[in-house]
Amino acid sequence: MTENRKMLVVYNTCGIKKDNTEWYIKCINSLLNQDFAGYHIVLSSCLNSPACFRRLYEVFGKKISYCYHVEPHTVNVTFNKTVQECVKEFGEFESYLYVDSGCLIEDENNFLKKIYESFKTNSYGILSVQTNTDTCFQVLDPTFINDCDTPQIVDKDYVIPVGKAINLHFSLFSGEIYNTYNKILPDVFAAYCSESTLSFVCASINQRWAIMKDLLVKHHKSIDGATLCVPHHSVVHQNHWNNLLYDRNALDFINDPEAFKGGLGYEECNNIMNHDPAAYDNNENALYREKLVEVIDKYLFLREKELNYDQIKIKFIPN
Repeated sequence: MTENRKMLVVYNTCGIKKDNTEWYIKCINSLLNQDFAGYHIVLSSCLNSPACFRRLYEVFGKKISYCYHVEPHTVNVTFNKTVQECVKEFGEFESYLYVDSGCLIEDENNFLKKIYESFKTNSYGILSVQTNTDTCFQVLDPTFINDCDTPQIVDKDYVIPVGKAINLHFSLFSGEIYNTYNKILPDVFAAYCSESTLSFVCASINQRWAIMKDLLVKHHKSIDGATLCVPHHSVVHQNHWNNLLYDRNALDFINDPEAFKGGLGYEECNNIMNHDPAAYDNNENALYREKLVEVIDKYLFLREKELNYDQIKIKFIPN
């Protein structure tokens, strides 16, 4: 397995609303049919039916690994837990690919190889691949559109400015993030807004978030439904941005001068917490990285007393 640790590919599904078993098979096959030495696929399944899980195992057997979550958790949590289980079993990977269940690679068997090569060459913290739907690219440039069947970013990777964000869908994360936080996705969020923190997570490890040039993934929007296990808006605060798990309050970090000093921002597209430009140099490198790591770890990742990952109930089948 040591030669297969360039990239862990995590295909994320959720059966709370319904199963999309045959679609999952098509998507996983598109991931398996890659000409790239050094990757391993794991299914991260949250509450898909036993029939769905059996069917996937019948089709793929030992070609992939399986992490079946038997309790409802956000996709940030299930993804993080699946990554942790794979690291325990196989060792750390250079990178971790988050794949939305709606994503399908069409007619391209060098897809993962191209992504990995750009990731390595440019030392990105996150490298996202363009999708044909639900991009949120308009926050980057008003000339971009949300749904487009051809790549909008061509010839050169697009480096996302600090404070900006897009939807993840198909995104490769640096192992440096895992090494720093022992998780990858900030997990305090009940539904929305976690993407708005990711440029700062990258800055905390002295890397950047970029969008891959020329490539496009077919994306079936919300095929499993969006963030189904928790309300999309806080019943306490009556908004989407202060909707955190375990009674966390976003105002705790929004109003913390140490978080602002470290360079943290949050949901800047809605002017909730704009970062301090003085915390970055002219190349948008964080000047106070240790402070930024400290505040991100404190405010954006759950503590063990809130959610002990070792106690999350799963069925893990390595392969």
